Amino acid sequence: MSHSLGPEAVLAVARELYGKRPQARLLAIRGHRFTIGEGLSGKAERDLALALEFLEAFLKGDRS
Repeated sequence: MSHSLGPEAVLAVARELYGKRPQARLLAIRGHRFTIGEGLSGKAERDLALALEFLEAFLKGDRS
C-alpha cells in the first residue's frame, strides 16, 4: 500500500490530517530485479549500503 501514494500525496495527507507541512526529502534507491520470492541482488545490496551511508552522513549534518 505504501507505494500507491506518491511523496507529494503523502505530504498532502499530512497537511489535511494534521494541518502541518512537514519538511521532507526523498531518498530513492535503484531496483534491479523484481522476481517474487528472490532476495536482494548483489547490486541492490551495494546500492542499499551506499544509500544508508549517505543517509547517515546527511542526518549527521555532513551535506558535502
